Amino acid sequence: MAGRALLETAALASSTRHRILFEASKLFAERGYHGTSTREIARAVGIRQPSLFHHFPSKDAILQDLLSFDLDEAVPFAEAMAAARGEPSVRLYRYLRRDLVHLIGSPYNLSGLYTEEIMAQPAFAPWARKRDRLHRAIERVVREGVERGEFVQMSPQLVREAITGILIRTLTLFSGGRVEAGGEVPDQIASFVLRAILADPSELPRVRERARSLADPAEVRA
Repeated sequence: MAGRALLETAALASSTRHRILFEASKLFAERGYHGTSTREIARAVGIRQPSLFHHFPSKDAILQDLLSFDLDEAVPFAEAMAAARGEPSVRLYRYLRRDLVHLIGSPYNLSGLYTEEIMAQPAFAPWARKRDRLHRAIERVVREGVERGEFVQMSPQLVREAITGILIRTLTLFSGGRVEAGGEVPDQIASFVLRAILADPSELPRVRERARSLADPAEVRA
């Protein structure tokens, strides 16, 4: 009985923690990070402020958990694709599709995370550096694709900036379940990017098929 009680308590705590992140993400998106108080988050969750601090010691900690939910998924895979062998076009497609699936399926509204008021703060410097790692990994894949003639001659930084804009727009529209997206959306967006930068756009169907054949379950869960 004691073991069962512990499991039930842990499940309840996990559920409350999820609700805090869910409501906080909505408030950060609507009012901004500085415009949201822990008291308002607790009220939205339906708990008292001391109960919120039982799960998160501060508002910073809540935001850090949300940043971790996103970047700790995106960065390792992007870096793995940058370090992998094989066609850069296939690796870029795999990264894009996986990240798009993650963003679209996010239970949290991520649209309030990547603002200057947040990323420029010293408290979130580790996350800004992690975001920079993500950007470098994407640029590395693009640069290799340009050098190998798979991609058109373009600045890798410019391509990465365009990709970043598309991903930010995706999380703005879809994260948190505010707009329902069909399972084909990640493929459509990834295809849009690859079609724009492939030296031979007719290669897209083959690139897409190759990427899907190499995908692990996390990449195709949409």
